[in-house]
Amino acid sequence: MASDVSSQTSDLPAPVRAFGSVALVVVLVLLCASIFVSFGTAIFRTVGIDRGSALYIALRSGSQFVGFGVAAVGYLTVTDQWELVYRRVPSLRDLKWITAGFGVLLVLYLAINVGLTALGIDSGDSAVAATAEGQPVLLLYYIPVTLLLVAPTEELVFRGVVQGLFRREYGVPFAIAGSSLTFASIHATSFTGEGAVVSLIVVLILGGVLGIVYEKSESLVVPVVAHGLYNTVQFAATYAMAVGLVGSV
Repeated sequence: MASDVSSQTSDLPAPVRAFGSVALVVVLVLLCASIFVSFGTAIFRTVGIDRGSALYIALRSGSQFVGFGVAAVGYLTVTDQWELVYRRVPSLRDLKWITAGFGVLLVLYLAINVGLTALGIDSGDSAVAATAEGQPVLLLYYIPVTLLLVAPTEELVFRGVVQGLFRREYGVPFAIAGSSLTFASIHATSFTGEGAVVSLIVVLILGGVLGIVYEKSESLVVPVVAHGLYNTVQFAATYAMAVGLVGSV
């Protein structure tokens, strides 16, 4: 069954194979995310978790990324295309790529935000920050969610599957650019306000960094760890500012 699907798609023109497959993956991801959020919401209410609580919001967010993972694994299994994903077990030498990825992400994020502030440019309102307003403890709940679900599943989808599909047809540079654009487009609803476009450009750049370290290391674990650490620092810093532990920058 899986080999039949793979052989049928191999007969299609390269643009159809690449862009059509990526579009299919994105649709599957969004569909599965919606389904798992619905299931999760029903379960959380059944066990008595308060709908407005930080725990409920964090678990609901996490269920979305369970859907991401199911969609990606399902696609790779049904189409028998696991070769798209670099699954090499990382070694101690890969610590340099994890450190480089995390470090570059952090430096770029800080530099971009400092630059935007200096220029008086609004970076847009984050849906995550808006949700956590009034209950900053939610940001702490998001840390395990991002480490265990968000980073692994987003990297599997965008660096593993999407970047792999583009790489096979058009090579590495196009693959990094294509996966980064897809990654940014998925986050289009995560920002509002006049500066939403600026925030999406930042996401685009950060996606490019993750794509580069993924190709250099040839291990999906590397961008997963870098992504997870980067988000963790963001949540921890935002929480610290929200509760007055440190001043805003």
